[in-house]
Amino acid sequence: MRATRTLALAAALLVARADARAADPVVVELPARATARTSVVTVGGVAALSGGDAAARQRVAALDVAEFKPRAETVTVTRRQVEYRLLLAGFDRTEVVVVGEERAVVTVGRRAVTADEVVAAARRELLLHHPAPGTVTVALRTPIVVKLPEVAADDPVTITVQPHARVPVAGPVQMNAAISVGGERVLSLAVWLEVTPAARADGSVEPAGGVVPARGPGPEAPGGGGVLVRPRQRVTMQVRSGALTVTAVGEAQQEGRLGQTVLVQNVDSKKTVTARVTGPGVVDIELGGGP
Repeated sequence: MRATRTLALAAALLVARADARAADPVVVELPARATARTSVVTVGGVAALSGGDAAARQRVAALDVAEFKPRAETVTVTRRQVEYRLLLAGFDRTEVVVVGEERAVVTVGRRAVTADEVVAAARRELLLHHPAPGTVTVALRTPIVVKLPEVAADDPVTITVQPHARVPVAGPVQMNAAISVGGERVLSLAVWLEVTPAARADGSVEPAGGVVPARGPGPEAPGGGGVLVRPRQRVTMQVRSGALTVTAVGEAQQEGRLGQTVLVQNVDSKKTVTARVTGPGVVDIELGGGP
C-alpha cells in the first residue's frame, strides 16, 4: 500500500512539473540589430524565442511586426511594437514576455534577380510555343542591360514570359517577361532570343520541311553551297529596318541557295513575295515587299 502511494505521489509531482513548464511564458528577446530574409518582418525573424511550449513559440514567431518599403535599407522594430502585436494576436502578458533591447534595427538580406533566371524562363516558354522544339537551339540574341531588381533573399520571385508574336520556325524572337515579387509586378522587359535549327552529327541542319546541308565556314557566293530552302518548306520571313526585325511564317514556292531570290507565300495573308535566302529555312524580304 505504501509503495502504491509513493508511486502515485511521484506521478502527481511529474504532472505538476510538466504543467508548470507548459505554463511558463514564452520569452521574446529583442536584439539591438538583426537581419531579416523576407520583406515582411516577423517576430521569429528578428528575436530569440525561449520558454513556453513549442506550439506557442511557433505561433509567436510567425507574427508579422513590420515590412520593408521598396528600396528601404533598414526598418526599426520596438519592444512596444512587439507587445502590441502580441495583444492583437490574443496573447496576454502572462503568456508572452518581451525582454532585451528597446528597439531593434533590422536590415534585409537581399539578392539580385539574375539575367540567367530571366533567360531560362524565356527559353522554356519559347520552346513551349515552338512548332518543333526538338529541332532547334535557343540562345540569347541581345544581352539584358536593364537593371534587374533586388529582392529579399527568401521572398518568392515569379518570372512570367509570353512571346510577343507567333514564334517562328527560326530567327529572332521577342519574349515579353514580367518579374513579380510576392505577387506584385516590379519589372517588365523584352528578352530577345535567337532560334537556330540544331545541327546533326553529319553537319546538316533540320529546319521545318526537310533536311538541308549546313553551310561550311567562310563566305559563300550567291547560289553557292547546298540548298537552304526547298519548295513547300516552312520558312521564317524577316523584314529588317535598323534595329527592328519583323518576322512571319512563310512557305517557299521554289528551291533556293544562299543569296538566291525565291518566291515565298505568307502563311497568314496568303500573299506571295520575293525574298532572298539568308540561311537554312530563313529568307529576308526587301522593304516595300513586306510580308
